[in-house]
Amino acid sequence: MTKRDAVCEAALELFAEKGIEATTTREIAERAGAAEGTLYRHFRGKEDLAHSLYQRCAGELRERLAAASAPTKPPRARLEALVRGIFDFFAERPTSCTYLLTTRSDAEEDDDPSRPPLGPFVEVLRDGVEQDAFRAPSVPLTAGWILAMVQRTVRYLKAGTLDLDEQTSIDRTVDAVLRLVAQEGGESGA
Repeated sequence: MTKRDAVCEAALELFAEKGIEATTTREIAERAGAAEGTLYRHFRGKEDLAHSLYQRCAGELRERLAAASAPTKPPRARLEALVRGIFDFFAERPTSCTYLLTTRSDAEEDDDPSRPPLGPFVEVLRDGVEQDAFRAPSVPLTAGWILAMVQRTVRYLKAGTLDLDEQTSIDRTVDAVLRLVAQEGGESGA
């Protein structure tokens, strides 16, 4: 592992644990086993490092969710696959997932519903509404609600504070998502 990699991993862990604002460059360097100047050799500062890590984590999640949201599947199956894809990402990359779900890369991107992790949800919801498979009076808002449900479940799973096992928690979250978008009085589409 290079010093740059060590700095990135240390920062990712600290940002996921404490948040960007509460983490100092000194803490990052200490955890990485590097001099504080090492961070500045590779990044303009802590914010540049945080943005770089956000882009990396978003790219990892984007790749994972791209296959799940393939337009060849019906909207309901795509939506379920997206939700389960985030839980799979959490299982395999818990620190990256936690960082991505709890951090904003910057204020402009936060308002753009096409950006990950919201973008794939917006796309699937729009397709589902167009195909009359889902109800979603406001697609970006509904996508935000879905992501908030997933995010909260991830946080509870990480903290170990649920009185349900992990699989049941995931299954119930998926069920809640599908009920949220279901057409009145029936299934949310095949």
